[in-house]
Amino acid sequence: MSVVFSMEAPYRGRLSLHRLRFGGGPGPSVALVAGVHGNEVVGTHALNLVANMLRVQRPRGTVSLLPLVNTIGAEEARKRWPFDDRDLQTAFPGDPEGQPVERIAAAVMEATEADVCVDVHSGSAQVHELPHARAPLSGKGLELARAMQLPVTWRRPASAFDSGLAGAWTEAGRVALEVRGGRGGALDLTDATVLARGIVRLLAAVGVIGGGHPAAASLETSRVSDVRVGSGGFFVPEVAPGDRVAPGALLGTLRAPIGGELLEEVRAGRGGILLALRTWPLVHAQELVGRIAEEE
Repeated sequence: MSVVFSMEAPYRGRLSLHRLRFGGGPGPSVALVAGVHGNEVVGTHALNLVANMLRVQRPRGTVSLLPLVNTIGAEEARKRWPFDDRDLQTAFPGDPEGQPVERIAAAVMEATEADVCVDVHSGSAQVHELPHARAPLSGKGLELARAMQLPVTWRRPASAFDSGLAGAWTEAGRVALEVRGGRGGALDLTDATVLARGIVRLLAAVGVIGGGHPAAASLETSRVSDVRVGSGGFFVPEVAPGDRVAPGALLGTLRAPIGGELLEEVRAGRGGILLALRTWPLVHAQELVGRIAEEE
């Protein structure tokens, strides 16, 4: 493990950006990043599981891991950089002479010069996301997303990768993927393990390691629909991420926060796999409570 960037932080000690590196010989290079949002610890644990595997392997090429970028945000269980509340994800590609988040972003870009780059995230603190890969509509990125065999591969237009770390990698000419699973502010060991196994399958697909355990059949789609409530209230789910739902299936009920009277039945408009589900029950009118990855 090495420190690839360090700077003074206000009102406390230094922030240090740590990188784990495995291999180093000729061959493909892969960079894996998690913890850009400080409260998204599922990705941090997933990359640490991958690191444990790589310690007993002999990788061909190089694998670089940054399991926890926003360390100070993580210490305070906060998504953003705590000192000015900026979202580090919006600071890429960064500026080595800029504001703190821009300097961190520039250091991440420099530390992840690789052929293939993967950014690992969770859902928000209110939404639990089924582990899935967000991939371009075609090309090498889609091939590698398929190789991960996560429960869902979500094909998205190029414009979806115009911002954030994956967008900065793409602009720099690297093959970039974003994967997600779990929710912010909570460590789901099952989701972390699913993400880690998907990353191991990706490493096998690019030739860094051998093997890679097959997964259950997954869904690939470009059609993902949002489920929103008509009014505010207390959302009580009847399903879980990963469930297959039919059109019109009951996803949950919206009830009065005080008294519990039924306000609305929340039903699926389309059939498919439940990709995301609201976990914090208090919602406002038209707020997202779920996403469905539709069968094509």
